[in-house]
Amino acid sequence: MILDNKNISVDKKIITILNQLFEIERKSKENGHLDKIARNIERIKSALIQDNQSGEIFYEDPTGEEYSETRNDLEVHIVGENTQDLIVVDVIKPIIRYGNRQLGLTQVIQRGLVSVTSKENIKDEK
Repeated sequence: MILDNKNISVDKKIITILNQLFEIERKSKENGHLDKIARNIERIKSALIQDNQSGEIFYEDPTGEEYSETRNDLEVHIVGENTQDLIVVDVIKPIIRYGNRQLGLTQVIQRGLVSVTSKENIKDEK
């Protein structure tokens, strides 16, 4: 579910911090060091929760999720010629949302910027 189309104002600094935090988390996972800093990352995320009408601001990593043209929370670059059974393979910017995760009521603040490819292309690479 999506919140009513309210104009939610989020400071650009918060969005920049969330984007950078996403990058730190992603690079730490790739290098195998996430376990060393996971607690710190979670504390930063908690500090950024904005208590505005029971809402919070958070980011989502759509890596591995299926993509269809009906999705409005992603801006995509299609890798390869096949456009069937697309899956997110790289995330340049995460999806940033505002709302209540427990109730499933959120609004997209920043669309994710991603690369997608066909599942068939992934099978061919293996």
